[in-house]
Amino acid sequence: MPITPLEIRKQEFRKTLRGYDPHEIRSFLEMVSTELEHLLRENESLSEKVKDLDGKIEDYRRMEKFLQDTLTTTQRAAAELRNGAKKEAETIIANARVEVQKYLKESQSELARLTEETKMIEHQKLLMVSEFRGLLESYLKLLERLEKK
Repeated sequence: MPITPLEIRKQEFRKTLRGYDPHEIRSFLEMVSTELEHLLRENESLSEKVKDLDGKIEDYRRMEKFLQDTLTTTQRAAAELRNGAKKEAETIIANARVEVQKYLKESQSELARLTEETKMIEHQKLLMVSEFRGLLESYLKLLERLEKK
């Protein structure tokens, strides 16, 4: 059982003929009780500080867990966002390739049609020139015959 400063101060000793000087004992007990009182107060103060620090440590641990959870959630969300963006980019590229192929085929078809049309027009031009030349030559012959008469 712990001894208190008050118990030290109130402690009484039997007096003997050849015993210790009661005044010295009283003085020593007073000094011991004062020191014990000081140590008890200091111990209580330190216990309070330990309690406060334990509370702060627990608060910091909660904050750390919260921050860890937040960081994990943020990293997961960022990874999902990155993956989503990558998939969307791949889809856009695939669609663009399909569109390019479509336009390329349409352009090739249009080019083939225009090439064929150009050949037809060239052929018609040659026919018209040939017909016109024939017509002019026949008119020229007719004109020459008319001049001879």
